[in-house]
Amino acid sequence: MKNISQIFEVSRRYLIAVWAVGGAFALTFAASRFIEPGISPLFLLAVMISAWRGGLGVGLFATFLSAFASAFVFLPPRFSLQIDRGNMLQLAVFTVAAVIVGTLSAARKRAEEAREVLLVKEQTARREAERASRVKDEFLAAVSHELRTPLTTIKTLTRVLQRREMTDEERAEYLADIASECDREIDLVLNLLDLSRINAGGVQIEAKRTDAGEVVRACEKLVRGAAEQRDQKISVEIAPELPFICADHSALRRALCAIAENAIKFTPNDRRITFRAARSHDKEVFVEIEDEGRGIAEEDLPRVFDKFYRGRNAGGAMQASAEEVPGIGLGLNLAQTLVEGMNGKIEVESRLEKGTKFTVRLPIWSEEDNRETAMNRNDFKLAPVNSAFHATQKGKKYDRTITRR
Repeated sequence: MKNISQIFEVSRRYLIAVWAVGGAFALTFAASRFIEPGISPLFLLAVMISAWRGGLGVGLFATFLSAFASAFVFLPPRFSLQIDRGNMLQLAVFTVAAVIVGTLSAARKRAEEAREVLLVKEQTARREAERASRVKDEFLAAVSHELRTPLTTIKTLTRVLQRREMTDEERAEYLADIASECDREIDLVLNLLDLSRINAGGVQIEAKRTDAGEVVRACEKLVRGAAEQRDQKISVEIAPELPFICADHSALRRALCAIAENAIKFTPNDRRITFRAARSHDKEVFVEIEDEGRGIAEEDLPRVFDKFYRGRNAGGAMQASAEEVPGIGLGLNLAQTLVEGMNGKIEVESRLEKGTKFTVRLPIWSEEDNRETAMNRNDFKLAPVNSAFHATQKGKKYDRTITRR
């Protein structure tokens, strides 16, 4: 199709020369009984129009047609191609005019194309600036809310502890709530720092021979405590003789824990969360984390990995409020960044009121992977997950404790 359109455009441009010279020929022939034989200035006009509209090549083609028509029809002896020196000079003027006008036409077209390119770039830059401004505003609003809410809770409980006399059990409960809110703030700050450093290329992800089953079991242990507090059941299904994968143990565990924590947050009590690890084909191993939660709306699926995007409240029996599910939407973005940093893929399937399944796909380890084990060589390393995010006694706040080396 592209070649056909190009042929059509070239043909259209050369037809301009045919029509212009044909018009000049008709007018000159009509006026030939009233003027002396010679090269009509109308042909010069036809050459200039052709060169301006079609470019240098079309202008030279119009010059050839004009010279042929003038020499054969209008210049004595007629119906021959004999041209004297004076007429040759006129044809040279035609040629020079065609070159000059054609060159100016080409410069005009280049200027127009450059202007269009600049216009597109300007519009793209404006849209990107508007999008960045919206993202910044959303970021500030989300982070402000996530900082303000725990700090307000901490301040309120601290004043209660200062002013009231209470039993040891009440004091322990208030202190546990304060500690939980502090962990929530620390989790937010560390995730923000990790994402910032990842985007800046400051994270070291080392692709080594990794046991996917071992990573899955480690992640399951980290999140089991939080699931048990909600009476959720966790099962692990690991295929026998699972091959090693090419991945970073710490980064993969961090990604799987982020997905699992998200599943626990959005899965009601007494439901099941399942970890699966198996080989999909000769070059790939997949790890699935499937829950029986409230699911994700279809219109939200393309954006679940965006920063600070938490989707909309789907409603229904599995409805979850913002108070019950704290967070600002960084976990899944962090998981995607880590998985893609290991040359893997992360996918999501979901149905409202039925549950969600995240699938992480990673390449199988081969001896060729020994040649290059470091994808990024920088000083910063991901903070290891030291323990699962824990829940308060009422099971309404879920946070993760992360420590640094």
